Amino acid sequence: MPVADEHLVEMRGICKRFGGIQALLDVDFWLDPGEIVGLVGDNGAGKSTLIKILSGVYLPDKGEIYFQGRRVHFESPHDAKALGIETVHQDRGLVGNFDVPSNIFLGREITRFGLLRLKAMEREARAALQRLGMEIAALRAPVMNLSGGQQQAVAVGRAISTQPKVVIMDEPTAALAVKEVHKVLELMRRLKDEGVAVVFISHVLQEVLAVTDRIVVLRKGIKVGDLPTSEADIDLIVKLMVGTGEVNHGG
Repeated sequence: MPVADEHLVEMRGICKRFGGIQALLDVDFWLDPGEIVGLVGDNGAGKSTLIKILSGVYLPDKGEIYFQGRRVHFESPHDAKALGIETVHQDRGLVGNFDVPSNIFLGREITRFGLLRLKAMEREARAALQRLGMEIAALRAPVMNLSGGQQQAVAVGRAISTQPKVVIMDEPTAALAVKEVHKVLELMRRLKDEGVAVVFISHVLQEVLAVTDRIVVLRKGIKVGDLPTSEADIDLIVKLMVGTGEVNHGG
């Protein structure tokens, strides 16, 4: 089986077309353990397509994916999850009238002799939230009664309860109040501190600059920027997004 060096995840020469639309063209993308990478671009730039390929939703038309140095092939999201790649979607994917433990263990409930082990699920749910520095007093209340930031913490808690190596955060701060945005950014920092690689997709460039180590910019399906956050600012990112600049650093 082919082996690659250096990165936790490496996507090489990824191409994807939908009918007459070239969604991605020869895109290279990589992640290292404990790294937060911002993925930015206008609508239609290819961000969602790229992460759906990384999470097993789409198959690339062309290109290779390596995970921990070995070439992999995802037929479904289950294949990506089995390797430790989790996605927290913008809509969070929570069931509003279910409580916190039921949402964290949705589809993989803890049972014994066919019966739910509710206390064990509550204990593990609380432990997952404590890892993220979050305390939710009423774990048995429906998640629809929680704040937006708390709901996002539940969604992240569900992702980390599988001990992932990669967490993809798709617009996680959308529609949150400023105070809760800071909590979500702190969740990402905690994941980084645990050695988890994080992909942060956002239209809010200030947030991307505040929390990432590196920023990748897509425009019309092409990677036009890949640079350390320390070398980026809003003006440069916007120029890359609209087509008046190009920065690519090797990896």
